[in-house]
Amino acid sequence: MLTLGISTSSNQFILALGEDNRLIFNSGDYESDKDIGALMLLALEKTQRSVQEIRRIVADIGPGGTSRVRTGVSFANGLAFSLSIGVCPVSLFELTGKLLWERHQLPVVSTINSLKGNAYIGFFDEGAMQPTRFGFIDQILPDMAAHLDAFVVAGPHSAAIQALFPDKKIVLDNDLAGIAQIIMAHSDEWAARELKFPHIALPITEKHFL
Repeated sequence: MLTLGISTSSNQFILALGEDNRLIFNSGDYESDKDIGALMLLALEKTQRSVQEIRRIVADIGPGGTSRVRTGVSFANGLAFSLSIGVCPVSLFELTGKLLWERHQLPVVSTINSLKGNAYIGFFDEGAMQPTRFGFIDQILPDMAAHLDAFVVAGPHSAAIQALFPDKKIVLDNDLAGIAQIIMAHSDEWAARELKFPHIALPITEKHFL
């Protein structure tokens, strides 16, 4: 089965193709600022596949840059509709959590900047993802991480989080280069979430929390 993976939340789109949970194309291997359509064409060219062979789409629905997330999720929904298949939504925090848990075997706190000093905050531990929180780091994290002796932090709030927990072991890791591999390695897990038209994947944005 050919699987398309789209990550929308980093500074550039990441587009991946995989077959039977094995990664066969990762746009991160190419120095490119191409838009998502151009990345799709590059992926098909490099793998000598056709778009009609895609039978599963896994889409990162954020949180992240609002315009980029909306563009990526819209692309995934439109392509899925044209192929009469569904979209399997997964949050950036779950992808990051699985990646960094496998690397460090520690709970993972991930953050993304939002408006007016707010942040999206995700917490992942031993395969379980808690609901994304939204608000100020210093108001949310003390309760979220109170029971932890050590954890990994990913995202732009590393210094602020270290200052909140001077007595805890905090591992900083913003290397998310393995996201494409995580999408493919867990694609059967994501498949259980498939949304087929008229149900569509929706981006995570501030309006979910306000």
